[in-house]
Amino acid sequence: MAFEREPAAALARLARRRPSVVLLAFEAGSADGFALMRAMHARCPGLPVLLLVPRGADDCVAQAIREGAADCVGKPIVPEEIRARVSASLVAGAAARDRAGLEALSAALALSGPLAAVLEGVANAARAATGAAASAVFLFEDRRLARVAGDAAPATLAAVAAEAAETGVPAARAVENRTVRSVPVLIEGTASGALAVEGPGPAADAGALAPFAARVALAVVEDRRGSDVRRAVGASLGRLATQIAHELNNPLGGLKLYASLLERSLAQDGLERAREIARKVARAVDDLAGRVAEIRAYERGVGTGPLHQLIERCLDECLGRRKPSGGEGAGGT
Repeated sequence: MAFEREPAAALARLARRRPSVVLLAFEAGSADGFALMRAMHARCPGLPVLLLVPRGADDCVAQAIREGAADCVGKPIVPEEIRARVSASLVAGAAARDRAGLEALSAALALSGPLAAVLEGVANAARAATGAAASAVFLFEDRRLARVAGDAAPATLAAVAAEAAETGVPAARAVENRTVRSVPVLIEGTASGALAVEGPGPAADAGALAPFAARVALAVVEDRRGSDVRRAVGASLGRLATQIAHELNNPLGGLKLYASLLERSLAQDGLERAREIARKVARAVDDLAGRVAEIRAYERGVGTGPLHQLIERCLDECLGRRKPSGGEGAGGT
């Protein structure tokens, strides 16, 4: 329990640690009580604030409720009433936090799309569920831990994430009345990264972060499987492309030769219109040869032409329609 006389001091304490409930006198300092309550809610959304108001001030009570007060307590104070209303607000606040956490987790589980978008959504959901000021997802890339989603990571956030990723167990560190918490992202028992949050107050149970870390692991596993499917399909298409190119190349070569001979023969006879038709045949053959070259380029994995783009779009569409497989092999702690 703490007591502050000045609004500025109360807001400063709020920045250092989020309380479970606030009892605010309407005449707090020289600031308007409603303005101070709005400032508190801006810093700590969902914070239960009880307003002390003169008994009989019905207009004040009505405005307080509209402004977001959890309850109002009449003055002069009756201790039993204070205890009862504070206890009720604590229970309601805990229920609201649990509900917000479940809603954030539900949103994280429903995420779909590209890996980067899913990880960004998980970071946002973890921040909302824990009331943190910052959150970030870290994954190993080329054996180095890198932030891949969430807020720009201060040094402490990155350091605690590295500790969790390296040890494979949750880590926490207090810095200037704020706490950084991190849990590892485990895939098949191995830490592939970490999810970290930073907020005011002492360290809390890291269990609240575990479901979000598991969602990160699931997203990574699904992305890897999609990449494996893409490589397998690409290899099959490459082999098919080689066969098609081989079957087309021989007749195209013959057509090109015959068109060339025809053009020369027509030139000797002075049939210019027929020569133009022969040239068109030759250009059509060249165009088909270009398509064959695209097919062979895709097989070698170096294509960038229209055919390559069409195949990639088809693969994206097919992989996008794949249903999640339930996260086999993914987990979080």
